[in-house]
Amino acid sequence: MRDIHLNGYIDDEAWFGDEITPEALHGMLYPEGEEAHGDLRIFLNSYGGSCNAAVRMFDDLRAYPDSVHIIVSGTAASAATVLAMAADRLEMTPGSLWMIHDPGVMVWGNERDLEEAVRLLRACKESILNVYGRRCRKSRDEIGAMMRDATWMDAGQALQDGFIDGIADAVGAAVFEVSVLERAAAANHKASNPNRPSRSGKLPRRHSPQLRPAFP
Repeated sequence: MRDIHLNGYIDDEAWFGDEITPEALHGMLYPEGEEAHGDLRIFLNSYGGSCNAAVRMFDDLRAYPDSVHIIVSGTAASAATVLAMAADRLEMTPGSLWMIHDPGVMVWGNERDLEEAVRLLRACKESILNVYGRRCRKSRDEIGAMMRDATWMDAGQALQDGFIDGIADAVGAAVFEVSVLERAAAANHKASNPNRPSRSGKLPRRHSPQLRPAFP
């Protein structure tokens, strides 16, 4: 198994040398002069970036001939969650974070330009929902509402909502999974103990703008 580390901003081109680009990922998947086959384990840490670049990398990973195992180690936010959906198996380490939100775009111009930007954002969101729907157990409307609210999740919540397949330890040696029965039992226990505080905390809904890189 080959290990690949993706750490940085997702973009269509490299501007500062620390971006994750489709061309860079493709070169890692198919290194020149080396055997391109073999299972992959990808460690991902990214606050997101370009939706277009993320979709290109999603498609490239889906076309890879062998198994792709992605472990979020740090943060997968915004467009990075689109890239992560390409995994055959997707996990997060216990301390990692997952965030989904509506796409954003910088635009200027006349009324027609602004209307076109709105149509672009609506189409972009629908395309993202297409990707999430391949894995997530929630309905399309529920996921859309979570995006609108800019939802942050810890590993346990991301697993419960079906965005990931398991929780891995820091080195990927062990995996914790929650079965349907375990989730049902936990829900019943919570219902019977309504005043018991939750184990999982939530970050404030208001947070620094740089944690929400616009995509596309």
